[in-house]
Amino acid sequence: MIFRKEPENIWTSISDLMTGLMIIFLFVCLGFLYQLQEQQRQLQEQQRQIAAIKNQYEAVRHAIYKDLIDEFKPEEMAGWGAQIDDMELRVIFIAPSVFFDVGSSAVKPTFQQVLNEFFPRYIKVLERYSSEIVEVRIEGNASIEEGESIASNPDYFRNMRLSQERAFNVLQYVFSLGAVQDKRQWMIDKLRANGASFSKANLEKAAASRCVEISIRRNAEGALKDIERH
Repeated sequence: MIFRKEPENIWTSISDLMTGLMIIFLFVCLGFLYQLQEQQRQLQEQQRQIAAIKNQYEAVRHAIYKDLIDEFKPEEMAGWGAQIDDMELRVIFIAPSVFFDVGSSAVKPTFQQVLNEFFPRYIKVLERYSSEIVEVRIEGNASIEEGESIASNPDYFRNMRLSQERAFNVLQYVFSLGAVQDKRQWMIDKLRANGASFSKANLEKAAASRCVEISIRRNAEGALKDIERH
């Protein structure tokens, strides 16, 4: 008598199929875990890079600030109507009567004298950090005078032109200084002029808005944005 073993063969096939499916599932899980670990590794590496750049950024910021305050004593800055923002490394000239007349972009003789004394020494300090500095920006600002409105486009555009002319005239003047002629190529590479209209205006004290700022943009700022973007 012949016995059929088909049921046993069926169960064997099912068992083999289940084993194969389990192996496939195991490989899928392992692949998923690997992807998670790789993403975690990449995130940790990104965080490490950001931390390293931030540490370098702060170290250079502190070094530039220290050199600036070593070069320019508080009493000297006060006499010029200027101050240094240690966080953003901005030099802000905040004595409007010294710099420009109302509605004028002409650099007053008193401001020319300040620039004569300040600018060559300022460039001398910044040259030590040339590899770290992308741009040195001279920014002109304008005030909101009586009869003008922050909501008015014509007033905004008129003051934008005025602030740009102020920044340009300061830039043009410092380029004319005999003491920086040997720095001319460096200045061409780094110096820029920009107008801010009345976007930074002091609404309570119009005169305080007729100021000039000189700020620094550094390599690390772009590097941080690139890493965070990816």
